[in-house]
Amino acid sequence: PLRFQVSALPGLSLVTLRTMSSAAAARRVLRSCDTFVFVAGGVAGPAATLFGKNSDRPSEEEHEVVFVPGARHDAGSQVKCTYISIPQVPETLGVVLSKPRWLWGCEMGANDRGVVGGNEAIWTALAGDLGAQPRLLGMDILRLALERGATARDAARICAELTEVHGQ
Repeated sequence: PLRFQVSALPGLSLVTLRTMSSAAAARRVLRSCDTFVFVAGGVAGPAATLFGKNSDRPSEEEHEVVFVPGARHDAGSQVKCTYISIPQVPETLGVVLSKPRWLWGCEMGANDRGVVGGNEAIWTALAGDLGAQPRLLGMDILRLALERGATARDAARICAELTEVHGQ
């Protein structure tokens, strides 16, 4: 249930993380996220790059745009995500995130190395088979990938590793 799309263009790295949502939610209201990238340029590389994303979050939900500076972290420290805590890495990159106010992760963001990503919901009938154990949200995975991934390829690898170890 996770799909990763990696695009590496001169001057831009993009990761699109497609996550699953509950089938029950899909029956209530069908919503959709859309993400696009436009690259203008020529032989010398891109002259301009545009990343855009809309969110399928409820219209009454408060969103914020936040800057989280890069930081060094103590050995053995934990990072508190939305529902669970996981081991922190020694150093995180600076990120700009667009996120619902109530959760730790993000809908979209960019890091100080030029990696840009957006979270996309995928509706599945299998979500009920996961049980009730707390896990990382797809938006937590995206934020962690942006904070830890210096390239789009690194970010995609981090998404897969986090999902394998902590679930989603």
